[in-house]
Amino acid sequence: MNDADEPIRTNSDAKPGSYRAHLAAQAKADAEDTLNGRGPALLDWRARWAMLTARQQLRLKQAGVVSVVGLLGAGLYVASGDKAEKPAATPASKLEMGAGLRGDSLEVKLRGDLKKILDGQTLLGDRVTAIEEGKIVPGGAKADGTDLPPALPGSVPTFPDPPATGDAAAKVPEPPAIPSAPPAPPAPPVEKTVGAIGAATGATATGDKPGSTKKKNRTIYLPPGFMKARLLTGIDALASRDATSNPEPLIARVQAPALLPNDVKANLAGCFVIGNATGSLAKERVEVQLVSLSCVDFDERSVVDQPIKGFFVDVDGKKGLSGKVVTRAGAALARSFIAGTISGIAQTVETTTGEVSTSALGSVRTLDAGDAAKAGIAGGLSRSSEKLTDFYLDLARQAGPIVEVGAAKDVVVVIQEGVTLEIKPTAGVKF
Repeated sequence: MNDADEPIRTNSDAKPGSYRAHLAAQAKADAEDTLNGRGPALLDWRARWAMLTARQQLRLKQAGVVSVVGLLGAGLYVASGDKAEKPAATPASKLEMGAGLRGDSLEVKLRGDLKKILDGQTLLGDRVTAIEEGKIVPGGAKADGTDLPPALPGSVPTFPDPPATGDAAAKVPEPPAIPSAPPAPPAPPVEKTVGAIGAATGATATGDKPGSTKKKNRTIYLPPGFMKARLLTGIDALASRDATSNPEPLIARVQAPALLPNDVKANLAGCFVIGNATGSLAKERVEVQLVSLSCVDFDERSVVDQPIKGFFVDVDGKKGLSGKVVTRAGAALARSFIAGTISGIAQTVETTTGEVSTSALGSVRTLDAGDAAKAGIAGGLSRSSEKLTDFYLDLARQAGPIVEVGAAKDVVVVIQEGVTLEIKPTAGVKF
């Protein structure tokens, strides 16, 4: 323990003449004074310090140390401060309004401007009156030869002298050279468009005899080409073996003129193309073969309806139309499997019912009444299950895989072989 934490000893514990004995005596005296109602003297710091406990004395010592350190720091800060004089602040400039911005002079100015405007109007009115009365000749002078007063009051300023021609020519820089234009690109090839179907000029006689009264039909030859079209109907094309013998019909509308060889276009926009579609499970596409081309020219009142040979191409550039393969035969095949299993079990029960005896004459099966009933039930179940299996297999074939293609699909119709289109007139038209 520190000396400050030790308890104060009495005179009996301390040695006589020591400092501790003195403090103890002083403490005892102070205690007696306190008991008598008297305290230590006001300036008796030692007595007051002795009255404090060890903890209070420690706190006072710490506070004294902190105060001394703070005073030293404050003194050093003040001593090291910048004693340079601060520059005097720039005096604020005094803003005074000019004479032309004050209210009194502004009113005077407005009045002067108004007076000038009125004087100019008066002078203009006098000149107009003089012109109407014939006092001014067209040359700009009065009838008596004197000059007119000026239109504006005051003397007219003189024009400045024109600059010297040589100096002006020397100061004007030469214009920059204009770069030569690049050569023009080659002109695109001219596309020729064949007229409407009713504008064909060729004609063939349909009668065999020269004196035949039958009308002559015009013809136009359509070479191989292709044209953009759009499906008007969707299709669910079968992909089974029976699909080739039972194709699905398909119709498309031509959206743009047909592109023919040598940048020539045939105006077949709006025509209908009919085709037969079959599904291909290996390609997962719908194969379409063209059947006929139908066109109507309302202005010329002519019709084209003739078989053509060709096929459809999808937007990916491959023959056929890409679609989604869908099969609905799963449930039918599962039922067929269950029926076949039942049929096999029933056949086994039927053949193992009864007692079989083997002799030189062969095998003989002996059935009693119970075995006969079991054999009959098993045989009937076996045969009915076979029929049910065949039925479900037939349903599975009918619900075979199909390839779905939706309507409004953009396709390309390719004309595989050239064909001579016969243009037929409608009712009431004479060629």
